[in-house]
Formats: sequence, structure tokens, C-alpha cells
Amino acid sequence: MSVRRLAADTGSSAPPVSWLVTFSDMVTLLLTFFVLIIAITSIDPKSIVPDGVEEMTEAKIVQVMGPGGLKFANPTLVDPVAAFIEDMDSLPPDAVFNQEEIKNAIFQLDPETAPPEFQEAARAAREDVSVFRDERGMVIRWDGRALFPEGGAIVREETLALLVRLAELISRLDLPVSLECHTDPLSDYEGGDGPLSYSLAAERCKAVLGVFTALGLNGSRFRLGPGGGASPVTRDPAQSFENSRLEVVLYKPPKSSWKG
Repeated sequence: MSVRRLAADTGSSAPPVSWLVTFSDMVTLLLTFFVLIIAITSIDPKSIVPDGVEEMTEAKIVQVMGPGGLKFANPTLVDPVAAFIEDMDSLPPDAVFNQEEIKNAIFQLDPETAPPEFQEAARAAREDVSVFRDERGMVIRWDGRALFPEGGAIVREETLALLVRLAELISRLDLPVSLECHTDPLSDYEGGDGPLSYSLAAERCKAVLGVFTALGLNGSRFRLGPGGGASPVTRDPAQSFENSRLEVVLYKPPKSSWKG
């Protein structure tokens, strides 16, 4: 039966083609609706990682720490550490250095000017931070839980004072810096050991870089190394939190390209 015959039999006064157009529009809308539903349901919530770079501006740092927040400690405390790191290539490979002394010099805050929450963060840094030397250079390893919420990439505000201190050290060095973020492959919140873990690690690298550049450091000095969950330090489920970490590597490139 043709469309024209159907319209005549029902006594419709509308042009026969209008029914066909209406039906076609309805099919198109249904297809669009189903495509939208499929697109929405295919998004994994863990893949939507908050980006801390835009939020961590210089104004935000001053807002959190106060106008005097960048002067919580005597800047000369880090000068000996900076000189030590600059000369680390002259040290023998098996040289032993005082890790606690270096951590204290970097993260010590003035108790008279630093708010209690920042002082507490500085004390916690003794446990959250380790300093060592390997084939990459001088490494400052930071417990990821102290810097970020599990599965998140926005820097915890209470750690800002310590990142400011680390930025102060970097500003005194004529060295490039590698920011290497690793996640816990045993944590579903951190993307396991799949591609989502690399996305999270990349966002965390960008968030830390955002703090440093907001403090005036040149972004071209940094390279980002998101390792995701591919390089765990332990497979012990009871200690797997140690896998989530930031490693700030102060290194020298090959001598052929090094200006120092």
C-alpha cells in the first residue's frame, strides 16, 4: 500500500509526504538519543581526573599561605644543600651523605611565622620524604598520599609550604629537573596498572609543575615523566601505598649538551 493510498483512506488532509517526514525525524531523534546514551555510559569516571594546574596560580598560593607565606624560613638554609647538589658529580659513587640534614635544610619552617598546619606538614615530611642519589642524579622522593588524595591530582593545600621550599632550592640550582609521578598499581582508585594510571600520573606531574611555574620557575627547565603504575617499589598489598610517589630528580644531561 502506498503512502498516498494510506492518506486517502484515513481522510487526512495533510500532504502525503508529511507523514514520511515526521517518521524520518522520529527515527533520526531515536538514533541520536541512543548514540548519546552509548557515549555517556562508555566514560569511565576514573578517567576524569581533576586538573590542578589551572587552580594553582600565584594568587591561589598567596590566598592559602597568606602574604608572608613565601618567607616561612631563612632562605640561606638551602644554600649549602644547593652547593652540595651542584657538586655531586665530584663525589665518589659510594659517598654517604646525611639525608636528615638535607631534609631539614629544605623543609624546615620558621615556627614563629608558619601556621601550625604547615608546621605539622613539615614535621610529617621527615616520614614522607626520602633523599638519595642514583644514576639519574639527586632524587627527592615524596609520598604521593601526602601530596594528593587517592585517585586525585589536585595538590593538598597543607603541602604548599613545602613545595614552596622545594621551589626555593630549585631556584638556586642551575640544573634541569625531572618530575616523575608513579601511582599504585594495586589500587583501583589510581587506575591499577592500565592506561588510566598514566593519565593520573600525567595530571599529577602537571599539577606540581603548575605550582612551580606559579612561583616563578621557568617551565622549560622541567621534563615530566608520568610512570603510572609500571614501576612499583613493592608488590606487598600491605605496603602498596609506597608505590604512589613523586620523584623530583635533579640531574645533569650528557656533557655534550651541558653548559655547566
